[in-house]
Amino acid sequence: DSMGNMLWNKTYGGTSYDHASAITQAGDGGYTLAGTTRSFSSGMSDFWLVHTDSDGNLLWNKTYGGGDADEAYALVLTSDGGYAIAGRQYFTVDYMGSYNFWLVRTDSNGNMLWNKTYGGTGSDGAYALVQTSDGYALAGSTTSFGAGSSDFYLVKTDVNGDIQWDRTFGGTDMDAAWALVQTADGGYALAGVTYSFGAGSGDFWLIHTDS
Repeated sequence: DSMGNMLWNKTYGGTSYDHASAITQAGDGGYTLAGTTRSFSSGMSDFWLVHTDSDGNLLWNKTYGGGDADEAYALVLTSDGGYAIAGRQYFTVDYMGSYNFWLVRTDSNGNMLWNKTYGGTGSDGAYALVQTSDGYALAGSTTSFGAGSSDFYLVKTDVNGDIQWDRTFGGTDMDAAWALVQTADGGYALAGVTYSFGAGSGDFWLIHTDS
């Protein structure tokens, strides 16, 4: 309730490892959760989208992924009542495995409309997502591009998920973005961890960008 007293709780999953990383309240008053499933995946793990009614009773669920490891970390309810889910998708090149940003767009029933990947030959993972007036912005970390062992990675797309631009921010050590908002001036604020700057072995790092 409004004072934090538990009204109910529910679990969803199978006999293996399943975890939710993001939640939004849907237009029907229910809840939609996004995360990763190993119980119901077609490979090592898949994106998992679970939709419930207002009492937490499961209405439907969908998985998205291939034969390897796919992990969802961010979810937005889109302006048309569908969903956009961001995370990372495993891939193999020349017998070497790594990850790319992966963006999945669905309708209101969780049916996939399209999906896009972004990144290079290193390890890139999206951990935050916002819908903008003209598309999407994703934030995470990259070892494919930038100045150090990993950098903040900001990717901007159009409404169809096609990349418009990308930026990296970081130093010579490890830096990773975990949260993202679009600011009132049309820019972006990214928050995460930096080992390149600050006073200790890992500090908060806040970056404000223009549009």
